Parts: sequence; C-alpha cells; structure tokens
Amino acid sequence: MNDKQDSRFKIYQHDARNLKSYLGDEFDDTNGLVDTIITSPPYADLVDYGDHEEQIGKQSYEEFLDDLRSIFKQCYDIASEDCTLWIVTDTFRSNGRVVRLPFDIADELENLQNHDICLEQDCSGYLEQDRENGSLECSKCGAVHNPLPESWRMEDNIIWDKTRTRPWTRKGQLRNVHEYVTVFSKSDGFTYNKDAIRVTDPDEFQRWWVNYPERYSPRGIVPSNVWRFPIPKQGQWGPKVSYHPSPFPEELVERIVRLASDPGDVVFDPFAGIGTTLAVVEALDRKPLGFELNQEYIEYYQKHVRPAALREVGSVQSTLRDEQSILQKKIYTLRIHKYAYKLYKQLIEGENSSIRRGQIKFIQAISDPNHFDAESKPDVRLEFVHEPSNNFEEISFETVMESMLSEKKGSGDYYGVEFHPEFITLRDYLSNLESGSPELIGNKVHLYQDGNHHWAEETLSLDEWINQITDEEWLQYWSKSHPPLVSNLKIQVDNPLEERKEKPSSQQSELGSF
Repeated sequence: MNDKQDSRFKIYQHDARNLKSYLGDEFDDTNGLVDTIITSPPYADLVDYGDHEEQIGKQSYEEFLDDLRSIFKQCYDIASEDCTLWIVTDTFRSNGRVVRLPFDIADELENLQNHDICLEQDCSGYLEQDRENGSLECSKCGAVHNPLPESWRMEDNIIWDKTRTRPWTRKGQLRNVHEYVTVFSKSDGFTYNKDAIRVTDPDEFQRWWVNYPERYSPRGIVPSNVWRFPIPKQGQWGPKVSYHPSPFPEELVERIVRLASDPGDVVFDPFAGIGTTLAVVEALDRKPLGFELNQEYIEYYQKHVRPAALREVGSVQSTLRDEQSILQKKIYTLRIHKYAYKLYKQLIEGENSSIRRGQIKFIQAISDPNHFDAESKPDVRLEFVHEPSNNFEEISFETVMESMLSEKKGSGDYYGVEFHPEFITLRDYLSNLESGSPELIGNKVHLYQDGNHHWAEETLSLDEWINQITDEEWLQYWSKSHPPLVSNLKIQVDNPLEERKEKPSSQQSELGSF
C-alpha cells in the first residue's frame, strides 16, 4: 500500500471482543466495511500467545465459544453482502476426548443470535437444532425457526496439509499434519474468483490432460479442497525473537485472498498475530485491517513481516501470470491439433462424407497464439489439402462438424475454438505460400505425424516446406492412417498415457517452448 492510501487500514492493538466499537471510532460507517475476513482464533488456552490474561482463550471452553460467537457476530455486522469468512482451526484433545473445535464454531456461527428459546409468543419451549438443515425446532410447540438468514452459512471445509508439525503422537492419534480452513458466507452472492487460483502446472493434472485438452480450462484446474502449504520455519520473516507460535504460510493466505476478494477490497483479521495475513493482503493490492493485543507481534509485523511480503509476494503474481499464459497456449494448441485430426477422421468415416482415405494429402492449422487469452474463442483456419482432380463441393463442413457433437456429459466435444475449415487444392495451397499469404503467421511450420497432436516431429522454414511440397518430399510424413498435420503452432509435451521413444537431443525442446 502506498503512502497516499488511507492510513486507517492497518493493524490496531485492540481486543477483538470490542472490534465494532473500535472501528466505529475510526470509520464514519462500518456497515459493509469489510469484504473478506481471514483469521485463526486462539485455541482455548492451548497455546501461549503472550502475557495477556485478558486474551480470548483464557477461560472455559463454553465461554471461549461464546466470545467467538460475539466476535463473529460483530464481523457479520461490518461485513459486505459478498463477504466470506475463513477460519483456520483444528481439533484438540481435552481430558482424553477429541474436541471438535471447527465444527463447534460452525454451530455457533450458524446461530449468531444464540436462539435457544422458542420465538413464538407465549411459548417457552427449548429450540433443538436439526443437524441436517440447520433449522431450530421447538420441542414444545413444534415451531421451526431458520437462523441462517441472519447468520454465517458454512460453505466448505478445506484440509490444510502443513506437511510438517510437532513430531509426537499418542495412542489413538497419529501424527497430525493438518488443520481445517472452514469457509462461511454472508449471502449467496459471495465473491469467489476460482479462476484466480487455478493450478497451472500440468504435472498436477490428471494423466489424460494431453489426450483430452478440451476438458481442461486454459486457465488451469480448480484446486481440490486439500491444500498443501508447509508452515513457515522460524526465522522465515526475520529473527526468532517474538515469533508467533502459529504463523500462516504466505502461500495459504495468498490463495484465499485471490479467491475471496478483488483488488481494493478490505480484508480483516481480528486475531492478526504477527500480521502475515495483513502483509500479504497489502502486497496483493487490498486494504489490510486487523486487531492484535500483543505489541511485540505488531512491532515484529511492522519491522519484518510487512517489508518481506511487500518485497516477495509481487514477484509471485508475475510468475503466476506467466504460467497461465504458457498453459493457455498449451491447452489451445492441443485442442486445435486434436480437432483437426478428429474432423479428418469424421470426413473419411462419417455418414455425411464420401471422402476416401488418401484423398486428403495433409491438413494445415493456422491460428494466432496472441489471441489465446481465454476471454474469447480463438479463430482457427483449417485447410484440407487435396489433388485438383478431387471435387468435394457437395460436402458440407457444417453438417460434418455437427455430426461430431454429442449430448453425453463429459464427451469432450467442447473445444472453445472457432474453426473455419475448407478444402483447397494442392496447387492453390502452394500458390498461396509462394505469394506470401498473410494467413500464414510466422515464417516456420511444424509437422505432426500419425495423429500425434502433442509432439512436433519436424520444424521447417517456410522455404523448406515449399521445396518439400514442390519435390513431393512431404510424402515421407504420411503414416498408414493419418496425413501429416502442418501448423504454425509448435508444441512438444509428453503424453502421460504413452511411452515416447527417446528423441535426439537436437530435437528436444525446452520446458514450455512452442
């Protein structure tokens, strides 16, 4: 955040139990002030967060839950309608019993008004919760009350795999390396930018992504609800002195912030600790707002955590954009080449075409990779090159393409690309090349063989390709069942479902090259 922005958005040394009152002193209107809330409350006296007897957690478990309900009720009151609340907690043992803190908190938050007595006039019956739908039913008169319209609603429960933690175990409990990230919303219109957190590394995809690129978003895959982020090592942000006992990894916070907020939004943490959440929020161009009782933590945040996050998180943003751009090119290139081969197969095997195998000499695919932005459909020109003696005027590409569609869910017929196929004679095709046809983008062509849409076997200059056509040397690229595919798009990615032969080193491409 630059110095010209509102200085009220910062970390305050205040008790979160009075957060609404404190914020009212700073802001003229607190209604809808906060757009996203990310926090981890103290764990009911399990962890020492400093010498503050008044801190939440220094009490009985029921009093602890009462305080949390009160705090998150105040959070609800200051939250915008599109706000979500993200709470990081875990179960723990007490007197030999597993205490289900994440779900006890959920019960409290889905009944913020703490209704326990019937709301009907002249009825004093006790309300009992329907655990399936969250409604409250009177045991005396049978009246049903739904507390959710004025409460937080649980949307998801994410497993945070910390990969490392305290090493000990006990009977009945394996080594615990995870916590829960429980997600709540204020309304159905909550912010949820899943495109901003998609996984762009194909190694994380399922094994058939190369065979079925049309089933994968060019932006990447949506993460599962198991997130693996190692907890920070002591000293990651700076000296171990005054280090918080339960720090968040910045990657965890960054994923939540990207998913649940937009640039310029206010992100609030009522239990800020050393301020990891607030620092990442500011680095991502949001407005940080938080409370913390421990002055040493606040000083640590200002001296170490905030400067480090502002320095480091921005570079991650740039890397993510680069990775998304590379993935989009890969997915669209695979889609284009696969479709070219599928359309050829339909031309020679479908009921709406009389083309025989061998009449199509080769296929050319031309598209502009600068338009592979996932915002609109890329345009692709497909040319099916044939001898002048063949006449395919009676064949309707539109009819053939429609015959490829299927209503079967998951059939993979959606390519998100505008294809413009046409037949062209070999003579006209060669004439276009020799005249410098503007449709051919670039001065190189890449050849694909035997239906392999994911690996360019040869790369030729335009002059070399023209010479091969003139001398009929291009016939060497024909396989038993497929004509060659020539494209201005280059891709070389291994298919996880196949075993490729070892290629000469001169033909190996660098990671992500086209």
